[in-house]
Amino acid sequence: MRISAFGEVMMRLTPPEYLMLEQTRELRMDFTGTGVNILSNLAHFGCETSLITNLPDNRLGEAAKASLRQLGLGDRWIGQHGNHIGSYFAEMGYGPRPTQVTYQNRHSSSFGVSGAADYDFDSFLEATDLVHICGISLSLTDQTRAAAFALAEKAHSQGKKICFDFNFRPSLNENNEAVFMREQYERMLPYCDIVFGTQRDLTDLLGMKADETLDNEEQFKSLTKTFMDNYDIELFAGTFRIRENGSYYLSGFLFDKNHYVQAEPREIINLDRIGAGDGYAAGVLLGYAEKWALEKTVAFATANGVLAHTIQGDVPLTTRKQVEHIMLHPTVDLIR
Repeated sequence: MRISAFGEVMMRLTPPEYLMLEQTRELRMDFTGTGVNILSNLAHFGCETSLITNLPDNRLGEAAKASLRQLGLGDRWIGQHGNHIGSYFAEMGYGPRPTQVTYQNRHSSSFGVSGAADYDFDSFLEATDLVHICGISLSLTDQTRAAAFALAEKAHSQGKKICFDFNFRPSLNENNEAVFMREQYERMLPYCDIVFGTQRDLTDLLGMKADETLDNEEQFKSLTKTFMDNYDIELFAGTFRIRENGSYYLSGFLFDKNHYVQAEPREIINLDRIGAGDGYAAGVLLGYAEKWALEKTVAFATANGVLAHTIQGDVPLTTRKQVEHIMLHPTVDLIR
């Protein structure tokens, strides 16, 4: 299955050695984004991937495009115009100090100012079977919203599979009313086959009501079934982060129309949490592409999400062999 994505490429700037911005004169530069992270991971799993987006028409855009090629992404539909790239500073947390992300220049980035007319969606869709549309595109600008809807409508009309994540960012929605964003999600979801999200996305973003006469697990199952029936969703997936005895654990869940599976929790050893959810999503999409059983898919995706926490940077550079190793031999910590 050929898997592609529509979304923003961002420049991540990270101080070294857990330093804060006031303490450093050096920054590590990486190019990332939800679509980049998922597709790069899938490319490492051996999948054919491609990204459609826009980058600045300058040396920064050229550097970003070269980085994406190194990560294994097809770049045929990566255009270059405008002068800016969305970026963020990632000050890595340590102990009780959380990681701090500071965004800049996203609304005026090359992606942010690009509308549907700036993309060749017809040619792009001819070369893909499944397209991931990042939910941030619905929050960013009028242009990115219009482009996302145009792509979703075309893909759906051609029978292509569409994957969508809510990916709600409060800092990007300060000027968007809750009712307005709900309307955007309600417009997008009828086109979608696979959705990544949480119970809070269903209640807080879509305004759905949980049945409080049920226990927590049954509430979640009932709510999700209603959601999937309402929008004819094929798969709904996400993760739980569980705190127990001072440690954190990750457990993935996966619904199809008739079944619910949840993976055994795996302890998180956190080096860099940013992008770890994209590792879980990549695992689910791999299982979907290769028609795995739900149990195998959610177990693999959870293990991949845990591994993604141990890798510096957003992009989960894991391989199948690495994921399978921690699934089969979780106590082996040296490979020679």
